[in-house]
Amino acid sequence: MSNKLSFAAKEAIVELTGACFWYWNAYYSFLDSCGVSKQLQRRHSGEGFSKYQSMRGILGDLETSNRFDIINEIASNFYKMRTAVNKDALDTAKAERLLSEFRELLGSDPIDLEIERRGREAAKAAHQGRIATAGLKRSKLDELNRSFMALLTNANVTPQQRGFEFERIFFDLLELSEIECRRPFRNISNEQIDGHFRYEKFDYLVEVKWTSELTKQPDLSIFDGKIRGKVQSTRGFFLSQSGFDDSAIVKFSGDSPRIVLMSGEDIALILGGQILIEDAMKAKIDAIVRHGTIFFPLRTMAT
Repeated sequence: MSNKLSFAAKEAIVELTGACFWYWNAYYSFLDSCGVSKQLQRRHSGEGFSKYQSMRGILGDLETSNRFDIINEIASNFYKMRTAVNKDALDTAKAERLLSEFRELLGSDPIDLEIERRGREAAKAAHQGRIATAGLKRSKLDELNRSFMALLTNANVTPQQRGFEFERIFFDLLELSEIECRRPFRNISNEQIDGHFRYEKFDYLVEVKWTSELTKQPDLSIFDGKIRGKVQSTRGFFLSQSGFDDSAIVKFSGDSPRIVLMSGEDIALILGGQILIEDAMKAKIDAIVRHGTIFFPLRTMAT
């Protein structure tokens, strides 16, 4: 709601009406520019009305109907005025003195104040929204972290179940981070369609493994062959809970690598809230682009 004008400010507006307007047509044009309806103008005009009475009646009706926005528009237009409108028929010195006193009384243009107030309210609401969103994301991230920790400790889960659940956690993390992605699925021909996500204009095919041993060169070779058969803008993202064999990392690093590696230790740091996934992705992509290294351990960022 717009701020209400003081009684003194409204009385000053009434006095200014008589000091600045002699002709009714000029007065009506002023009211039109302020958003005062024709119906309200007619209600407070005609035989027996002075401009003082007209403006006082209009302000009263606007206040009764809570149209403080229009009252502030009237005040704002007077605030911007520097002399009488009908100079040939009025005491311009008096009008200019009253207008100067009115500006001093208000201090600032009420419309500008309203814009500032709404801007502050919008900024406050946006800030509160960001806090609420951050809290919700933190809660969902904690939930994913609990699911991940349960996989590490639950002995009753089969290796295949661990793999599927690990994959679900990863894609849930992508969606939580608002990274465009598509989960793996089987089409009507029962063909497995790989999951993928888009990051900085590249599509990343996703491979997720949960095994007790390090992922070795043959696994990366098969995955690399799959990537090489795609368009140049396609890269691979290999997530292995147990990590990767050093020789496999060396083999596929170097010139123009197209695979990004993430270990279980990496994902634990992200799910634990120690590293943002956005920062993790940036660091891993930078390692490929600048150094040709397909595996950048995130623990170097967390320490």
